[in-house]
Amino acid sequence: MSYIITRVTETKPSDFTAVIWNGFATLLKSREEKALIDYAHSLLAMLDFSIYCLMRVSSDSKEVAEDPYIYDALGRVLTHLTRHRRYLLNVIERKTGERPRLVKEAYEAYEESVKSSRDMADFIAGARLCLRMLITAVRAGVYYSNDKQLRDVLIAMLERSPDYDLYMDEFLGRYVGEPDVYEPSMDVANIVLDICMRNFPHEPVEAAEPVKWIDVCGDGELPDKSLKSIIIDGVTEILLVKTEGRVYAVENICSHEGGLLCDGILESYSISCIDHLAKFDVRTGKVLAQPHHGLAKPQATFPTKIEDGRILVGLYHE
Repeated sequence: MSYIITRVTETKPSDFTAVIWNGFATLLKSREEKALIDYAHSLLAMLDFSIYCLMRVSSDSKEVAEDPYIYDALGRVLTHLTRHRRYLLNVIERKTGERPRLVKEAYEAYEESVKSSRDMADFIAGARLCLRMLITAVRAGVYYSNDKQLRDVLIAMLERSPDYDLYMDEFLGRYVGEPDVYEPSMDVANIVLDICMRNFPHEPVEAAEPVKWIDVCGDGELPDKSLKSIIIDGVTEILLVKTEGRVYAVENICSHEGGLLCDGILESYSISCIDHLAKFDVRTGKVLAQPHHGLAKPQATFPTKIEDGRILVGLYHE
């Protein structure tokens, strides 16, 4: 068990995504080349672990195999994950000059998960946890990586994430009555967390300055206790929030099911999505309250400053 795991043994598996988000967001904001390569290798380890787990479900789960629709969905998930893996290998090879082989630690973690899981439901819940943390790490890269080829791969992965959430619940639902609230045992969860964080540095890293600052509007256009949605480069949707006399910038698309936070309810430093009432801290993106069903992930946040009466938002990619 790594030094990281010993620090989060009291954390519930459903809270692990916040650990992953904060870790990878901080790592990527350093803008160090080694940090970016370590990040890519971490994604590869998570992909390999998830693929191994789902291949076992494909071969050993009678309950999944007996449902043609679910079994077909499992095949499609494996196809997409394998494709994501190939694209990620291309990125790593371009940056390092070497094409990685299968991640040995991911296979060892898979074998340990097989031995440690109580039953197939516990095993599938561990695979789902890994996929959720993978997508959380992918989201961090979309907002905080400055490598265009890598971001293109990550955006393609992110577009598939709603399907992964849906199908993993379907697979787990063949064994338990309420799959959306079922969590893996701590033994399995710690195995998953360890493989997800295997490339984290043992020393603190410092966030660098954003790659660029974007002038988005005049300070006078944003009264206190107000919201303003903006789109940067035709892609990045950001919500400006002015509350308690300060300006904050947070991802406008709710990480739960894609609702618009600009339509939500602002209370001091919290914003609630009106679709399912997930609540976030606009200063940090932290999830303050989970939605009625499923799980929201931390929202991306962006630095802001005011110069010559204009509000500027900092981005970590060109």
